[in-house]
Amino acid sequence: MRKRFAALAVLVILLAGCRGLGQTPPPPPFDPDSLATALALTAAAPPPGFGTVAFPAVDDRLDDLSGYRYTVEMRFEGAFGQTSRQTSGYIRAEVWWDDVAQARRVVLVAEGDSFVSEPRRFEGVRLGDAYYLVDASGRCLLNVEDTARTIAGLEAGTLIGGVTAAPYSGTHAVLNGVEAYRYDVALPGMTLPAVHAIENSALQLSSGELWVAPLHNVVVRYYANVDVTNVRLFESQLPVTGQVFIRYDVYDLGVAQNISIPFGC
Repeated sequence: MRKRFAALAVLVILLAGCRGLGQTPPPPPFDPDSLATALALTAAAPPPGFGTVAFPAVDDRLDDLSGYRYTVEMRFEGAFGQTSRQTSGYIRAEVWWDDVAQARRVVLVAEGDSFVSEPRRFEGVRLGDAYYLVDASGRCLLNVEDTARTIAGLEAGTLIGGVTAAPYSGTHAVLNGVEAYRYDVALPGMTLPAVHAIENSALQLSSGELWVAPLHNVVVRYYANVDVTNVRLFESQLPVTGQVFIRYDVYDLGVAQNISIPFGC
């Protein structure tokens, strides 16, 4: 089992040590206004023990599976403090896992002055006891094993947190290829490691949903929209006011992923 990082600070400090990165490509289109899941929802009782669930880190127990792939992203749209100066931030990671080979691949993109001081893009790969790191230009970096370990070991829970308690909502559906049950999310039960409260901070959940696959006992989807007032995000020291959008989807549960040495390494 991988050691879970206690805070995102470990990641951003190590990332800051690698310079000379090019501009990251713009993020894909993002719909901040709708959490609609285009599914046929049906009412059904969850299996015993799944009336209320807890995933303080949204990717808890994923590594018990032989493989998976997931995408995790957080986006902010708003302004600095109580001003009209607009700002935004975006961080996204795609993660692959192969338990048999003990192989993991992470592609990480971060940009926006409400999140980070400069745009960053890295690919980190773990193959057994070997680690590789590729920068935004496609260059394989040498003598950076600590940073490579951090990127290749990055976890969704470190970025977006999870929920400490969520009750069953009464609906279930086939989602991301598996049978999943939907749970209601409330702000008091959310962990948000990237959102740092300061004086006169306020948070309000405008919508949220958590989907769990009982067969694997893992989260397969976690979406949330949070209105924030006067908070700091990730490594930024400047307070912001606006909306934070969280998106997390897991695919290929139990399917070992094909992971190899990055090109050029």
